[in-house]
Amino acid sequence: MAVSTTPATWARIFDIGTAVTANMFLTPVADSGKLRFAITAGGGGAEQRVEADPLPTGRWVHVAVAYGSGTAVLYTDGREVGRNTAVTVEPAHFGNQLRAGYLGRSQYPDPYLKAAFDDFRVYGRTLTANEVATLARS
Repeated sequence: MAVSTTPATWARIFDIGTAVTANMFLTPVADSGKLRFAITAGGGGAEQRVEADPLPTGRWVHVAVAYGSGTAVLYTDGREVGRNTAVTVEPAHFGNQLRAGYLGRSQYPDPYLKAAFDDFRVYGRTLTANEVATLARS
């Protein structure tokens, strides 16, 4: 993806879930000023998070989240930039009614992300660090 200027706080790279109570999202700028992946089945106050330094602007950057077995890892350009080994929420906890799956948009009344996407993928398994690095180079 590529953003030309610093994105607005809470704009989303992706936001998937059943509204504001159960979701997972990736924002390039959270209230902390950092890149954040969060997942929750109990609303904003119950988020389990991984944060990293903000994304670079003015160039293409590969961003990935690998999640499984209680660990969420953030990558930029194939390099690990953040990790949380105590994640207990899974998308299965969202129930059977996913209501939204957005790119560049939030389920909350947050600003839209002004960015270009080249590719977006969801896998049915957790990618290894080597697999993420290979994707970032391709």
